Amino acid sequence: MRIVMVATGSWGDVRPNVVLGQALQQAGYEVVLVATEDFRAWVEARGLGFAGLSFNIQKLLDEQANNRNLLQTMRWMRTMTETMVQMGREIAESVQAGDTVLVNEGILGLVNGIIEKQDVRLIHVNMQPWVPTAEFAGMFPAPPAWLPIQAGAYNRWAGGLVRWAQWRAMGGSGNQLRTRYLGLPQQNWTRHHAMLDATPSLLLVSRAVLPSPPDWPARHRVTGYVFDDEREWEAPQLLQDFLASGEKPVYIGFGSMHERQPEATTRLLLEAVKRAGKRAILLSGWAGIGAADLPDDVFLLKYAPHSWLFPRMAAVVHHGGAGTTAAGLRAGVPSVIVPMLSDQPFWGRRVHELGAGPRPIPHARLTADNLAAALIEATSNRAMQERAAELGAKITAENGVGEAVKTIRELL
Repeated sequence: MRIVMVATGSWGDVRPNVVLGQALQQAGYEVVLVATEDFRAWVEARGLGFAGLSFNIQKLLDEQANNRNLLQTMRWMRTMTETMVQMGREIAESVQAGDTVLVNEGILGLVNGIIEKQDVRLIHVNMQPWVPTAEFAGMFPAPPAWLPIQAGAYNRWAGGLVRWAQWRAMGGSGNQLRTRYLGLPQQNWTRHHAMLDATPSLLLVSRAVLPSPPDWPARHRVTGYVFDDEREWEAPQLLQDFLASGEKPVYIGFGSMHERQPEATTRLLLEAVKRAGKRAILLSGWAGIGAADLPDDVFLLKYAPHSWLFPRMAAVVHHGGAGTTAAGLRAGVPSVIVPMLSDQPFWGRRVHELGAGPRPIPHARLTADNLAAALIEATSNRAMQERAAELGAKITAENGVGEAVKTIRELL
């Protein structure tokens, strides 16, 4: 059987899909990963088939960084129609009759016509909890204390609203793909919603972090994190020397997130580290963090696998992407999350609720004072450190990729 995996995001989306794809291939399936051309060489070196998407993922994320709420994201998505339709056409060219397609629920509004046209099997593979539940509000803000309705009712309403918003953002592009390229009639929200409800899903998150909600139907499974450990990676000597030269540093990095004022943000981060009295490793990343005249107790890092680096830190500061959050939790050290968009506020709240990190600091409200306070709390709060270590041990004991493969085989 041929499995087509669609990963339209950045490294945090591509890496777990590749690891899962390799495991599925070892289980006897033929696997093709669809992702942007930026990842072709890396994916093919991992032994998977590859089909390229032509859009620029970094440019797309830079534009998305201007959206600070759900409404702004919806408006922005509607300006991206031609890019989305082209992406859909390229995905369609990779899918054949008889395939099974694994795709994040968030882009179903774009690809539903492909599923219908080719009459293929569909399984959602999510890094975020899209399926509505009474247990939590998902990627919508938690209910305010003054709201005169029960939390469970609010949470289910919020989850449904997020799904509807995704449809509003993607559905127009999906319908253009259906009518202009696939020769299908337009889809409406009612049929799209029915397709969502009927499609089985995997949530690649540890059950210790997000237990399977009791009101989820059996077709929705929480299977565990999928990690890419890069065991062959070797740390450069300069990094090893810095780590050995003093107490454990804190890590600060925002991964693939765009930083509108990298120089000002670098000054803020350096001031926070100074006020907290900590050594630090700064990841330059796509945010462009860094400076030519860093103090001796701050190391500028271009890249290191989270699996190698995070366990050597006293705490980790990051944007709250699903993959980075998973790596921070598995490392067993407190996380300070500075969310910017999408599912990041949810993961910031969740880490704090679990006792594994201070209250998240929205990026728009980040200051040297509140970051320094969070760093001091994360590196001195013994109960938080113990809770983070306990969670890390539970996650390490899990086999997320094995559970995901087992579940997919059952569903097929």
